[in-house]
Amino acid sequence: MDYKQLKELLFRHECKHPETHLTACVTFASFGPGNKKDYPWNSRTYVISSDNKAFQPGKSGYSIFGRCLDGTDPCLRMEGLMAAERGGKDGWVVEDCGIAGYLLIECSDCNISAPKLFYSYKEALECMLSRLAEVGELDAGQLKRDYAAARELFEEGCYGAGRDFAWLADPDTDWHWKIQPICIYGPMNMVFPDLDNNSCIM
Repeated sequence: MDYKQLKELLFRHECKHPETHLTACVTFASFGPGNKKDYPWNSRTYVISSDNKAFQPGKSGYSIFGRCLDGTDPCLRMEGLMAAERGGKDGWVVEDCGIAGYLLIECSDCNISAPKLFYSYKEALECMLSRLAEVGELDAGQLKRDYAAARELFEEGCYGAGRDFAWLADPDTDWHWKIQPICIYGPMNMVFPDLDNNSCIM
């Protein structure tokens, strides 16, 4: 997907669904003609959201903030750096763009369910906590309130949940859930960031 297509997609989404926001990955081929260094994929890929003024109708300003997957730029204003925006001929050149998805993987000792794909981390997390409550016969409302308050859950020997995982020790079988981010550049080009290397796209 080229950058023009991505902008149109994010703008259309914000026009129709301003209550939710898409996450996108922008991978750069270069950081301007003066920068000859080779960078790995994580260091060339920035995460942006449709919750930026550049993609929202009726905003008085124009800005795009993003963060690098390798953690070096946690909050960078980007529209003035990108050749496709306002960075000019010496700006950063976009190589490819994609939409971020979140696979919810569920398994037990004897079963692996088909992964569910979500286009927002919030929806993936909501589903994971709902499944934990359903399988464990727990109060879903209270479980989600407890998680929202602490961003984690832990009941010793029974169940737990963190940013991208949950588990349940059932009397009959152990259950595990995992939220796996994925950068979807196209049907034949999907990248799974390494969560153990600070490559989170949430």
